[in-house]
Amino acid sequence: MKICSPVIPHKTEIGGVLLAVPDGAAVRAGYDLLLSRATAAGYESAAIEGVLVAPMAPKGIETILGVNVDPTFGPAVIFGLGGIHVEVLRDSTLRLAPFDEAEAQKMIREIRSWPLLEGVRGGKPADTDALAKALAALSRFAAANADTLVSIDVNPFVVWEQGKGAAALDALITFAEPDEI
Repeated sequence: MKICSPVIPHKTEIGGVLLAVPDGAAVRAGYDLLLSRATAAGYESAAIEGVLVAPMAPKGIETILGVNVDPTFGPAVIFGLGGIHVEVLRDSTLRLAPFDEAEAQKMIREIRSWPLLEGVRGGKPADTDALAKALAALSRFAAANADTLVSIDVNPFVVWEQGKGAAALDALITFAEPDEI
């Protein structure tokens, strides 16, 4: 379960996410809990659009895919470990958009944490083909929308074992205000 609000960009920081909610009673209690946490964090009820209830995603390797549009260089795409690791490890790589899947594969192998994706200590290799497709697609989207896009933060982008794919579990996209275009 996740609180839905355009004014709360990082929901985990206010306790706005609940995992592994087992049943309907827990969903009802979770709804009340998430609303009370948002209120306690200083957000008015008008800022809350509701609560998202979604299936629990299987565990995988959390990565981050991001875009920042630089006024001089245009859209730059970042890749690294995601979730809480992105701020702690500061292990990421960057490319100007657009780029293809071959370049995305190079990015994936540039981070110091690459062995986690390769399969370390008996772990299975991650689906780096799905990850590279997503990075390349994000770069094409950023390049095509560079005139209105400010930033994209896809975190976590979970990558499952080889052949099982990957998925965005949360994303924040910021577009320029119409008077800034």
